[in-house]
Amino acid sequence: MKQHLKALLVVVILGGAAVWAFNHFFMSHVEQAPANISALESMEKNGVPNFSAKDLAGQSFELNQFQGKTVILNFWASWCGPCVEEVPSLIKLVKEFKGDVQLIAVSGDSNVEDINVFLKSFPELKGENIKIVYDEDRSLMKMFEVARLPESLVLGPDQKLVKKLVGSIDWYTKDSIEYMKSLQQKR
Repeated sequence: MKQHLKALLVVVILGGAAVWAFNHFFMSHVEQAPANISALESMEKNGVPNFSAKDLAGQSFELNQFQGKTVILNFWASWCGPCVEEVPSLIKLVKEFKGDVQLIAVSGDSNVEDINVFLKSFPELKGENIKIVYDEDRSLMKMFEVARLPESLVLGPDQKLVKKLVGSIDWYTKDSIEYMKSLQQKR
């Protein structure tokens, strides 16, 4: 009988430690959530902060140049399977809107060579209304608190955040096209 009590005591202690560890971990993440939520709320209310960058061709641009267009700020990498999966539909969507939708594709790759190899598979990414940015120092990813790839921010023509998407989606669907059209009508 004493062995059963010892075993029960060990189970209770281990269970208590597990509950404490879970609560400690969970609460530390809950405390971080309001800052992230308030950053998103700020971008929805006040707009996304302007930034400047260079595309792969070396051309400098600023986000606010695209005022009046719907902007998809897409964070990706060539090694990211879900990122690769969504690229064709993203290209089709941008082409569908003939200049009213701007894609800024921010790469988290380790080097430019990896991006260039990737572009051989998707040469249309070098098309109009698409800017590819190599985020070498991850400053844009840090600025927008990107946690996973792919991650996209959809900005309305007023450059306010209208949607944040985490994970791969099919961008070229009837619903997506209608949604983008509705954003253009709010100009």
